Amino acid sequence: MNDGKSAREFRALLTAAVDAIVIIDHYGVIQVFNRAAEELFGYSATEAIGSNVSMLMPEPHRSEHDGHLRRFVETGETHVIGLGREVDAQRKDGTVFRAWLSVGQVEGEDPPRFVGFLHDVTARQRAEEYERRAADRLAEVARLGAMANMAASIAHEVNQPLAAISTYALACERLLGSPNADIAEVRRALRQIAEQALRAGDSIRNMRELVRRGARPKPAPGRGIVQP
Repeated sequence: MNDGKSAREFRALLTAAVDAIVIIDHYGVIQVFNRAAEELFGYSATEAIGSNVSMLMPEPHRSEHDGHLRRFVETGETHVIGLGREVDAQRKDGTVFRAWLSVGQVEGEDPPRFVGFLHDVTARQRAEEYERRAADRLAEVARLGAMANMAASIAHEVNQPLAAISTYALACERLLGSPNADIAEVRRALRQIAEQALRAGDSIRNMRELVRRGARPKPAPGRGIVQP
């Protein structure tokens, strides 16, 4: 009576389980294949039970599986029992997908039997990839925004000394065109042109430093604009 109840409860558990549940013997032959496993792999329980579990794996894992299982039965050495990990799995139609696999040994069984729990992680990986790409796009937008701000800052910092250079150059032309040119005044205007040229160079060097270190730009050293 208790055995019958336990069997019914076990069948109900297999049917209700969200994860695929596959139980194999020590030869790798499938003995239990629940409804979730049918939906995940595309095989019916009738097709799967009695077949080697390697049918659910792509190459080269399919060819290697029996050797791994035999080595565990003979030596007790394993890298999967009691652990969860991502693996490649293969459906009936040949499509390969990533699955999370947890394997346990059924206690008190001799020869041993093993139970595996699997679920598809493709959707999670797609979501993670989407999030990564979205983060990359946001970073690119931020980078382009920073470049636009930098370009505006360069234009602002350089345009001022260029405007001053133009003003002083025109003043020099006007002074030299007068009948009694004041050479000292011309020299002062030329010195201002040189200073403003240095100021423009300071601005450009500052922007280069900004790009190299990612720091905020420092204002170019102020040089007074003295109108001639």
